[in-house]
Amino acid sequence: MKTLPSLVALAVTLCSYNAFADDAQSLEQRIKQLENRLEKSTTPSQFENSQLSLYGSIRPTLSYLDNERDETWDVRDALSRVGIKASTEFADGWTAIAQGEWSVDIANSGNFGKARQAYAAIASPYGQIGIGKQRPAQYTLVAEYVDIFNHGNSPYAYDHESPFFVDNFVTYQLVTGDFTWMAGAQFDGESGDDATDMVNLGLGYDVDQLHIGLGYVSQNTMTDAGIEGDDQTIGGVVAYTFSNDLYVAVSYQDKQYNLDALSQDRSGSTLDSALAYPIAKDYKVKLGYFQFKDGIEDNTSADYDGFNTTLEWNPIDNLRVHLEYLDKSFEHRNDDQAITIGFRYDFNLTWTD
Repeated sequence: MKTLPSLVALAVTLCSYNAFADDAQSLEQRIKQLENRLEKSTTPSQFENSQLSLYGSIRPTLSYLDNERDETWDVRDALSRVGIKASTEFADGWTAIAQGEWSVDIANSGNFGKARQAYAAIASPYGQIGIGKQRPAQYTLVAEYVDIFNHGNSPYAYDHESPFFVDNFVTYQLVTGDFTWMAGAQFDGESGDDATDMVNLGLGYDVDQLHIGLGYVSQNTMTDAGIEGDDQTIGGVVAYTFSNDLYVAVSYQDKQYNLDALSQDRSGSTLDSALAYPIAKDYKVKLGYFQFKDGIEDNTSADYDGFNTTLEWNPIDNLRVHLEYLDKSFEHRNDDQAITIGFRYDFNLTWTD
């Protein structure tokens, strides 16, 4: 028969064994939990077959301005922006797309938030349909090819009243061979004669170094005097890059202002031309001539024409440093001249899964 001390020793041994077994079991459970966490962290996310891009373009400028008011220096912004774009292929040839892009106001307090683009789209073998704030065909197929200057008002004639972004916009785009077909309509709750507030149709043709673009815009409008009507714009561009890297582009638009008061009808136009040529390693010269006509025949007309010339330095692909001289001559007010030095830094960070 075991003595009392022996029984006590046996009990202590059993307790120690059980405690060790419990500790071993607890350690094993912890190892399994850690393994599960590692497995979860390495498994594909719900965005499989996806791409995500964070991009931006920061464009501060310093300008010497000589206009009808005074002569002054001013820090300005040449349309800085930050954006995010995501896409997911969910079937063969079918992709969901979402993009948001916002301006960065470097010229003043550095405010961030004014939307430039905000839309979702589905791309398929039958074309792409998008809904939200987007680029119109008139810019994508026509104006973009003369928008080569580092300035917030470029292209200088097109800029006066033609669209760059359109909100409440439904778009369709189809690429067939060398042709790009685009259509868009704006619906903002105030139906016009054709149940929309704006219609934009465009056709682009690209082959080798040649681009030809055509666009048509019909838009409901109202003057400052409260007179309603609509505008129709037919525009086109031809752009070509020669073998020596000389780039030339010319864009012209005819615009008809049709107002309910017949005596207010008028006809205007825009002309923008652009030339770019490399003059040395990392250096490029850019030249432009522009002309805007609003069709108003009295001294309230805002008609102007002018030219600009730019020397640009590109030490790396995503950095530009430029020096520009701009001269804008008005028919019924004092002319504007500006000398500007500026920077443009672009970035694009892309993740794929």
